[in-house]
Amino acid sequence: MSQPESSPRDFDPERSWRVLEARLEQESDPRRRQLLEWVRDHVRSEILGDLESLMATLIDEPQYHFFGMGPDAGPKGRAAVEAFYKQMLASGGNRFEFEMHRVVVDEGAVVTEGQLRQVVPGSALVASQIETVESEAVDPAANYLSEMQILTLWPAGADGRLVGEDIYFGSPPLSQLHRL
Repeated sequence: MSQPESSPRDFDPERSWRVLEARLEQESDPRRRQLLEWVRDHVRSEILGDLESLMATLIDEPQYHFFGMGPDAGPKGRAAVEAFYKQMLASGGNRFEFEMHRVVVDEGAVVTEGQLRQVVPGSALVASQIETVESEAVDPAANYLSEMQILTLWPAGADGRLVGEDIYFGSPPLSQLHRL
């Protein structure tokens, strides 16, 4: 099955929660609706940079796992997760769009799969020792679009708040870049 194609010209962060809202409209089970709402609120708060609302979607001691990024990668515990998000928001890392192709929900978790597209400053690429994009030298003053396939498992606690995120990367972050 081929994936929908999109271009940097139609970058739309709000697309990240529209699919979740559409899935919510189809769901009648109260527990599944609750989990979809928590994930939607989490994604929206992250993109809008609302740290307080973002942290409110999580259990007291959340656990994040970034598979494909090294052994046991991802912040563990409330202080580490909050520090992770503070750094992300300060660097503009919340300028992303998650174009979800699939949303699966049961009583214990939501699974989302799709294309993550994130605006990355050229200066961040230089700091990551990336010197060229599409055969041209990286311009530290320019912005670039990173694209990658990801699958995220959003496990939930008894009250519906998120236990964290288990993210599986289909390609390494920053491996697919385009200048904006």
